[in-house]
Amino acid sequence: MAQRLPQTWIARFALAVLLSGLYFASLTVWQQMVKDQQKSIAERVDFQARDLARRLQSSLHDQVDDLHRIAQLWNHRGRIPQDEWLLESQFCLDHFKAYQSIQWLGPDLHMRWLVPTTGNEAALDFVLKPDHPNYPLALRARDTGTAQFSNSFALVQGGRGFVLYTPLYIKNGQGQRVFDGFIQGVFKVEQLMDQLLSEVDRDYFSAYLMENGKPIYSREQPSTEAGFEQVIALHLLNNRNFSIILKPSQKLLDELRSPLPTFVLSASLIISTLLVAALALVLQSHQRATDLQRINRRLNREISQREHIENVLIESRERLQLVIDLTDSSTDGLFIVNPHSREILYMNHATYRSLGYDAQLFSQLFKDNPDSLLPGYENWLGEVRKSLGGNVSQHQLLRRDGSTQPAEISAQLVVINDHEYLICVSRDNSERLKFEAQLQTLSQQDGLTGLFNRRYFDSQLASEWRRLQRTGAPLTLMMLDIDYFKAYNDQRGHLAGDDALRKVAEIMQDCLQREGDSACRYGGEEFAIILANTNAEGASHIAAQLHQKLDEARIKHLRSPFGRLTLSIGIASISADDEDLPDSLIERSDKALYQAKRDGRNRTCIASTAD
Repeated sequence: MAQRLPQTWIARFALAVLLSGLYFASLTVWQQMVKDQQKSIAERVDFQARDLARRLQSSLHDQVDDLHRIAQLWNHRGRIPQDEWLLESQFCLDHFKAYQSIQWLGPDLHMRWLVPTTGNEAALDFVLKPDHPNYPLALRARDTGTAQFSNSFALVQGGRGFVLYTPLYIKNGQGQRVFDGFIQGVFKVEQLMDQLLSEVDRDYFSAYLMENGKPIYSREQPSTEAGFEQVIALHLLNNRNFSIILKPSQKLLDELRSPLPTFVLSASLIISTLLVAALALVLQSHQRATDLQRINRRLNREISQREHIENVLIESRERLQLVIDLTDSSTDGLFIVNPHSREILYMNHATYRSLGYDAQLFSQLFKDNPDSLLPGYENWLGEVRKSLGGNVSQHQLLRRDGSTQPAEISAQLVVINDHEYLICVSRDNSERLKFEAQLQTLSQQDGLTGLFNRRYFDSQLASEWRRLQRTGAPLTLMMLDIDYFKAYNDQRGHLAGDDALRKVAEIMQDCLQREGDSACRYGGEEFAIILANTNAEGASHIAAQLHQKLDEARIKHLRSPFGRLTLSIGIASISADDEDLPDSLIERSDKALYQAKRDGRNRTCIASTAD
């Protein structure tokens, strides 16, 4: 009896150590799942913050390019007429709604032109004086010839804002380049940030715009948690004083947090407890087997206890089966792999069914040749090993029929008891990629006419010009303008004007039969056609078709000397031997367009090579 007591205590101590190890492993897995969840939340906030900063910087650079284009016209032609300046400025205002106004500040730093006047009456007599906080910045823009973006300051129109100073130059009578003031793009802080934040889930984030560490704009949501805030520095041209802070709201955190870690922890603790209880039962049975008399006396009680424990084990198995059934109902694939033997330890139905396999064939293929399911498996596994906090990457999974399925795979390498386990979640992101492609198409299309927009025009012309340098094929640009269109709008109204623009766009589409030809709305009633592998003669044929089809359409225009809607067309062409840049091609076709208008309109003019 005395010898049996030490053995009993040793066995019990071993069971206690085992139970502690199982509890520790369960807590480790739970803690890792909680960390992964926290990291996912932080990555979501970081992505939103960086995307917001990128769009703010991209939007500002777009406006720099638009104002720079107006400045180039100004510098090249020498102070463009006010009505043309108003047209170009209005295009910028329509293109970017966050402008407060666009202004011309003369060389004496007095306000000359301003659009729109509504809401900016207080700035009509504005003079930039040395005591103004932006005065040194404006002088720097004048002296360096580069656009400068200011810090925030109090606008005379009310509120705080920024100014983008773009210097202007003209040539005097001696041909010298002299300063001719600034084109100023004025942005109101609230309008600029409200437009950018309109694309962010408003209930999910609190947002702050900081200047030198101080907030100048805020949009707060209730119950914001500061532990996940992201601070992103902004590079706005010359200005490095701004940053954006994004904090997730409690609503977003509640949606992103999953009860799965707690559920897994509970199930793991219960299973561990039952396992140790079963071992304890075995120990007790062994002790009873050495003492037949005591077993006989307590036999009925032991049977009852054993039945109770078996019921607990059955209930535990049922709970474990419930966990498996829940994961099988998920549309995302979940699988756990031994990275050394490539043996799949567990996978739900979504892992293999979406690829057209059954469970046995999928497991065998993954073990024998994982590249037949996940191309580049070894390289991907290496990247997962290098990443400390998990890896999220895009893949093209191979279906059984040979087609591909885009998927986003989140992977985490976990080490438990010196054994490595690769835990992966695979999500089919076909719909998201399709939606992103649709957004890309919409961003290149003019909403009124259905033609390509100005942004697409700039990109396509540059692309075709680069192709011209490689292949030597000719490139032709047609600039088209509807004659007396302002008078048409004044007489018949803007709705009729919009219908006329759409009709002209349909005629242009009918006249372009080749896939590589691009018809774009350049601005207002002005259009552009990019003709690849086409010389000026071929463009002339298309221009003749346009005149003929528009004549056959018979769109009445009582204030036109022709009595109907007509087009003036300018054509310019370049070949591989020319040294013209895309801007020069635009300038030449634009000159030809104005020549057609000077010659009486309703005609086509081809720019000579000497232009």
